[in-house]
Amino acid sequence: MAVSARKVLSPIEPLGLDYDRERLEDVGFMTCMTLVLLGNYAQTGHFGGPLAYTPYNVAVHLAGPEFGGLRYDYRRPKHPYGDKFMLAGGHCIPTCYALWMIMGEALARKYKVTGDKRYYVDPHVAMLSVDAIGFRRGAGAMATILQENKLVDDPLFAEAKGRGIRALAGHAESTDLTNDVNGGPSGIGIATAAGKAAFWDIIGASIEAPKIIAFEGEFAMTEGHAQELKTQALAMQVGKRLRVMFSDNNAGIDDSLLGGVIAAKYDGYKLAEQWTSYGWNVLTVEDGNDYDQVVAALKKMDDWDPKDRRPMVMLGKTVKGYWPKVESGMVGKTCQQVVGYLSHPYGMKMNSEYFVALAETFEKQYGVEFVGIRKGAVTDTRERLLQFKTNMDIAMSVLDRNGLGDWLAERLVTIGDTVKDEFKLRIDAKRDPFLDDRLRVANLPVDAQKVTVKNKISGAEKQVGIALFRKPGEMAGTRRAISEIIKWMNYVTDGRFLTLAADLSESINVEHGSLWGHYDPETNPLGTRIKASIQEAGNASSAIGMVSQSASVDPEKFAGVWALSGTYGAFTPLMYTPARVWSQQNQDSKFRMGVLHILAGHSGPETAADGRTHFGIFATQVWKLFPRGQTIHLNFWDYNDVAAGYFAAAEIAARDPKVGIISIEVARPDFPVADRAKFGDTDLKAAAKGFYVIRDFAPGQPKHGYVVAQGSSSTVNLVNVLPRLEQAGINVKVIAAISEALFDRQPEAYRNSVLPPQARYDLMVVSTGTRRVWPLSDPGPLTDAYSLTSDWDNQWLTGGLEADVITEAHLDRDSIFAGIERFARDRSERLSRQKALLNAL
Repeated sequence: MAVSARKVLSPIEPLGLDYDRERLEDVGFMTCMTLVLLGNYAQTGHFGGPLAYTPYNVAVHLAGPEFGGLRYDYRRPKHPYGDKFMLAGGHCIPTCYALWMIMGEALARKYKVTGDKRYYVDPHVAMLSVDAIGFRRGAGAMATILQENKLVDDPLFAEAKGRGIRALAGHAESTDLTNDVNGGPSGIGIATAAGKAAFWDIIGASIEAPKIIAFEGEFAMTEGHAQELKTQALAMQVGKRLRVMFSDNNAGIDDSLLGGVIAAKYDGYKLAEQWTSYGWNVLTVEDGNDYDQVVAALKKMDDWDPKDRRPMVMLGKTVKGYWPKVESGMVGKTCQQVVGYLSHPYGMKMNSEYFVALAETFEKQYGVEFVGIRKGAVTDTRERLLQFKTNMDIAMSVLDRNGLGDWLAERLVTIGDTVKDEFKLRIDAKRDPFLDDRLRVANLPVDAQKVTVKNKISGAEKQVGIALFRKPGEMAGTRRAISEIIKWMNYVTDGRFLTLAADLSESINVEHGSLWGHYDPETNPLGTRIKASIQEAGNASSAIGMVSQSASVDPEKFAGVWALSGTYGAFTPLMYTPARVWSQQNQDSKFRMGVLHILAGHSGPETAADGRTHFGIFATQVWKLFPRGQTIHLNFWDYNDVAAGYFAAAEIAARDPKVGIISIEVARPDFPVADRAKFGDTDLKAAAKGFYVIRDFAPGQPKHGYVVAQGSSSTVNLVNVLPRLEQAGINVKVIAAISEALFDRQPEAYRNSVLPPQARYDLMVVSTGTRRVWPLSDPGPLTDAYSLTSDWDNQWLTGGLEADVITEAHLDRDSIFAGIERFARDRSERLSRQKALLNAL
C-alpha cells in the first residue's frame, strides 16, 4: 500500500484484552504519592508535569512487551538489547525516580524473603526509598549527610549501608536506570531519538526490537532541535521502532501554549496536523491519563505493519497536575486541584494544606497514615530527614498489601528475562573495529591505495581509490582530504563511520566517504552517507543518537558506530548545545560509546567570500569550550596534515573513553601541497604530534622569537614568505599548530624541543582565527600586541574574493612579512618590558 494512501490519523480501538489494570493503577498511585513526597521534603523540583506523565510511565514500564511496553531488565537496566526509554521531558524525572524506587523496593523485599537470586538487584544499580533523600542534591552532600545529622546507625537509613545514598539530579540523566538520555533543555532530549532508532537499523537489528519510546511535551516540541527531529526521523525512515509519546496538556512553565503563547484567535495551531504534515504516523488518545487508553495505544503501535517506515507519535491529552483521586476538580473537600502551568514547580510549602489533601486521598485508599504531616513544616534538618524517610517507608508499605509487591517483583523478573545476551545483528558485537591497527598513524599507507570492497548484502565488489597523502606541489586543500580519511575509516571498519552533513556534504567533502553511497534501511542499508536537510542542530543530534549506543554486552568494549556531522564553520555553533550535553553524558557513562565528529568544513575568513554571514573565525571557537581532555580539536592547513592529525586523534579516542568529541577545522581554498623536505621537521606525519617545526632557528645567528602558525591561508602565506624573511636576516622559529590537545600528549622532551616553556614570552601568532582564543594556552602578555589574526581591528570583515578577504584580514604575504619583521625588530623592547613587569613585583 502506498504511503500516501494511509490514513494520516490512526484511530485507537478499545484494547479488548485483559491486563493487570488494577495493579498498574496501584503502582501509579504509589508513584504519584512518592514523587509528591520528594517535592514536599526537598522543597524543590517539578510537580505537575511528572504527575501528567505517570500513567504513561507506569504503563510503558509494566504493561510488558506483549502489550507494546518496554522490554528491559531492571537488574541490568543498561543492557544493550533492551528497549530504549527516553525521558526527553527531563524536568519530569520525579515520576521515574518514584517508580524506580517502588520497583527497587519490591525486588529487594522479595529477595529478602525468598533468597531467590532471580529477584536480586545490585544495590548500587537499584534505586531505593532511601535515595529520596538525594533528590536534587549533589553527590558530595550525600556522602556526608547521615554523618552530619547523626543518622548513620539509625535503622531507618539501613539501606544506605555500603552503598550510600544516590544523588538524584533535577533533570533526567542517561545514568538513571532505564532512562537513556540527558533530558532537556531546548528540546535536545528528544532530538537524538531518530539517531537512536536508526542505529539499530544500521547494524542490522530487526525492526521489531529494540524499540525507542520517548516522552516529550508540547512546549519542548516548539524548539528548534525538536522540530528538526520531525524531518530527521522521516528522512532516516526509522518506522515504528521510534515511538514518541506526547503529553499534550497545553501547559508550560509560565504560560499555556494555546490561548497563552499562541493567542486564542488563532485556531489553526493543531498539534496533530503539525505531525501529519511532516509525514509521521499519528495516533491520538483522548485521555492520556487513562490506563486502558494508554495500553491500547502501546499495543496498537507494537502491532503496526513493520513495512511502514513512518515514525510514530502518540498524542495523548493529559492534565498537568493530574491526581488519581479527584472529584469535580477537588482534592478532598477543601482544595481545588492545581493544574496547568501553575502546577509546574513544586511551589507548596512543606506539609502545606494541598500536600496534606493529596496525602489524605492516598491514606484513605490504602489504609495508611503519614507521620507529622499535619503539624506544619519541619525546620530542623535532622527531624526533616527522619520524617521524610518515615513517610517514604509508609508509602512503600503499600507493596505489602494485597500481594502488590509480589506481583510487581514477579512482573519485573518476567519482563527482565525476555532480555537475552544473544541478538542477531549484521555486525560482530564482540569486536571494536576502531581498535584496528590499520587505523594507527604509524600504519597509514603513504601511497595512494586501490582497495577492493565487497557488499555483504548484495555480494557486489568494486575498487575504491584512497589517497591519504599527496605529492608535494599537487593542488589540493585540506577539505579534499576529509573524504579520504572517511573512506579509509569505512574500509577498515567495514562501514561503521557515518556522516550526516546537511545539504552541502559535497561542498565540505564528506559526500564521497561512503563506500556504498546513501543509506536507506530497505534498499541500501550499508550506505553510510545519511541523507539530511540543512538542519545543523538536528543533524548533530542524530549523530549523537547513533554514537551514544553500543551493541556490546561487555561495558568495557565498544560495538557501534562513529559519526560525523558537518557544515560551514560559521554555523557550527548550532551543533554546540547538543554536543555539550553529549559530552556530559559520555563523561558519566559506565559503558564505552562512540565518538562524535564535528566538521567545520569551511572555516576561517576565506568563507567570507560567500558573504559576511559565512565569516567563520569566531564561531568555531565554541569547539574549545569543553573540559580539557574530553575533546580533541584539529585545525589543518596542509592536505598532508589531515590524515596524520586525524588518525592520531582517532587512535586516542578509540582507547580513552573520556574523549567523546573530535572537532575538525578545514578551509575552502585549494593550495599546492607543501614540500616537507624544506621543513625543520621533515616527517610526513608530523601533524600527529600536534605541533611541529616548519622552520627552526638558523644556527649561529641572533634569535628573534617564535612564530606559531594556525589555519590555512595564514600558514600557506607564511611559508611562502620564509625566503624573504631569511633574506632580511629575520631569524624566527616557525611552528605549525595543528592541535594543542595532541601536542599536550607528547613526551615532555618533544614538547620542549618544539616550544620550550620560556618561548611563550617570546611569541607571536599568525592565524586565521582570532585574538580571543589562541591556538595554545598561556601565551605571554605581549602576544596579543604582535600577533596577526583575522580580527586584527575588532571588526567584522566584508565579503569579496578570497584574496580580498585575506588581504583585509591582514594575512596576505606582505602583511605577514611586515608583522613578523616588526616582531623581530622589537625583540629587545618586548623582553625588556616583560622583565620590567616582573621586577615591579
